[in-house]
Amino acid sequence: MSSTGTNDIRPRKVCLSYTGGKDCTLTLHHLSAHPQQYTINSLVTFTPSGPKPFLAHPQPLIKLQSSALQLPHQFLSVSAPYVDSYRSLISSLGVDALATGDILDVCDQFMDRVVKGTNVELVRPLWGRERSEMINEILNFGFEVLITCVNLEKVQEEVAKQLVGNILTRELYENVISKQEGLDESGEMGEYHSMVLNAPLFKKRIVINRGRQVVSDDGRFMYYEVLECKAVDKL
Repeated sequence: MSSTGTNDIRPRKVCLSYTGGKDCTLTLHHLSAHPQQYTINSLVTFTPSGPKPFLAHPQPLIKLQSSALQLPHQFLSVSAPYVDSYRSLISSLGVDALATGDILDVCDQFMDRVVKGTNVELVRPLWGRERSEMINEILNFGFEVLITCVNLEKVQEEVAKQLVGNILTRELYENVISKQEGLDESGEMGEYHSMVLNAPLFKKRIVINRGRQVVSDDGRFMYYEVLECKAVDKL
């Protein structure tokens, strides 16, 4: 006897927009917990055309992360006009949905405009969530989060020095991050950025053997320059 219930509906094939940061990794964690609804098909990192690298999200680290997650990954270069460029790339992915770690609208509904007119659904499980709740969840799940970049126009340099190159701990969150007036505690307004070195879904963990704090040439950012890193077996 056949059934026409919801169990017959196949999971949606999802590509995750992945920078390697805490929010997109938490998104992956949530979607992976619902295999009846979502199948994570791949990871994709949208990169600007041109030689200028991501200060906050080093590509070698992203490659290590995708390997540790054992998920297919690709870098896709975007160029102006950006809505058209993103839309074309997303349409070519062959997925039902694009997932992001977005929490709020910081770019005039950019991603909503990008997927408009495509058959690709936008999935944002973190949308509108309370920041402290998310940070607690990340810490309780045992994520190892490296703070990689701080915007010096939004955060004082002496505070940036306490953050850049350090692991996000409960103590650092409660005593430093949450104490900064006007700062989005999850860094959603670009105050700070992160990279995940270990998480429950990682088959290996990433170790930074050598790195240093650097101020960008324009003086706007302090970032962590990773000089030596590798993936190692989990204990």
